[in-house]
Amino acid sequence: MKKGVLIVSFGTSYREAEAQNINPVEQAISAALPGYEMRRAYGSRRIIKKLKERDGICIDTVSEALETLAVAGCKELIVQPTYVIHGYEYDELVEILREYLNQFESVRLGHPLLHQQSDYKELICGLNEVFDFRSSSDAFVFMGHGTGHFANACYPALEHQIQAQGFTNVWIGTVEGYPEITDVKEKLEQLSCQKAVLAPLMLVAGDHARNDMAGEEDSWKSELEEKGYEVRVILKGLGEFEGIRKIFAEHIEEAEM
Repeated sequence: MKKGVLIVSFGTSYREAEAQNINPVEQAISAALPGYEMRRAYGSRRIIKKLKERDGICIDTVSEALETLAVAGCKELIVQPTYVIHGYEYDELVEILREYLNQFESVRLGHPLLHQQSDYKELICGLNEVFDFRSSSDAFVFMGHGTGHFANACYPALEHQIQAQGFTNVWIGTVEGYPEITDVKEKLEQLSCQKAVLAPLMLVAGDHARNDMAGEEDSWKSELEEKGYEVRVILKGLGEFEGIRKIFAEHIEEAEM
């Protein structure tokens, strides 16, 4: 029986971000599935269009990748998204996948990064291995994407659990959800630190990280600097961290019908 794994990312138009963030996650998932043919798809049609027009690079949509796998004779399929939460993109992936169920003998779908309680613990552990929160007097602020979807609750839940583990200098904000940067600034005022570290809580350090977070104007960096903080930016997406890649690989084993 021919077996395939489809890895679905939102996507990025930054080639170096693809190499540093998306490729390593795909490699970790593939390593967990020897004998499976891997295909990539991007969820963002805007990014797919930009890559084709700007660079001549063709990336499949989810539907295109599923069609290709079905035509190639794939019978046993695992679909693993690299999303952080169960948001609108994940819901859309589920809907598309339902249209192709009858083209495969077996289809399993893996979960995003934050799915169950153990994922939160592993994520916090993975971030601490990289940033070493406890040994620093700096404030750490992570930028999540945020969403109007109810899954946005994952962000304040993650912050609560980080704080509960004693990392009281670590905060979570979002670009398009709650908490916002205004909420983060209010919390930072409770600390005595004068230095802040900004890093993305996203798979890829793309537009949001480079512009909304780290830009010189109208950004989280500029807002914190206006408040008198000395700001250090770390433009590394979650895909660069081994502990986070491990969570995605584990989700393959838990993929459900």
